[in-house]
Amino acid sequence: MIITPAQTCGPLFGFAMTPAPVVQAVEENDPEAILVEGTILDGAGEGVGYGAFVEMWSRNQTVRARALDGHFRTFIRKPEPLALANGQTAAPHLDVRLVMRGLALPLLTKMYFPDEAEANAVDPIYTSVPEEHRPQLVALPGDSPRHFVFNVHLQGEDEAVFFTAD
Repeated sequence: MIITPAQTCGPLFGFAMTPAPVVQAVEENDPEAILVEGTILDGAGEGVGYGAFVEMWSRNQTVRARALDGHFRTFIRKPEPLALANGQTAAPHLDVRLVMRGLALPLLTKMYFPDEAEANAVDPIYTSVPEEHRPQLVALPGDSPRHFVFNVHLQGEDEAVFFTAD
């Protein structure tokens, strides 16, 4: 069992919160590995600096990355579509939790994939978000088919879509 920053009280020391087996779900050279990186940006468009953790998970994997200068980078497997109990299908996506200095509770969002447009278009959570805000939920393609960029704007015009834990 890994204790997350939201389950502890500080001070939090980054080197202890992100040991090697936690910061990536798969090795970089694994044929199923994808690289997800991005920046957590404040209202002025600047990286939030040291003190933020990004946790990403899907049905069978969890990874935590510390954001240095607001930037995070991790290797994980791209999830498969998920059959829901109501007969609908969730598009491949990662659940994302941000824990950082200055927040009383974690922020929750989702990362969908740009190469899954058809699946995204019928995903019940993605389609429940107003259309003009959906682009904030989709990662940008990186410099290879296995590379995705997911920037999270905490405020401003490109503010991320945040969900409640209910």
